[in-house]
Amino acid sequence: MGLNFTTIMFTVINFVLLFAIIVVIYKVIQSFKSFVNRNKEMEKKIDIILKRLGN
Repeated sequence: MGLNFTTIMFTVINFVLLFAIIVVIYKVIQSFKSFVNRNKEMEKKIDIILKRLGN
């Protein structure tokens, strides 16, 4: 009942790749959230400017 070294190696590689994919997905979600927040802030500023120009 010997363990195959390549099986262990590929299992470790798969776990590392899975972790890397999870980190990348997390970073993409964070970037998207910051993009949405930035756009909301810009809309608020534009609304304030338009209200001042309308007066």
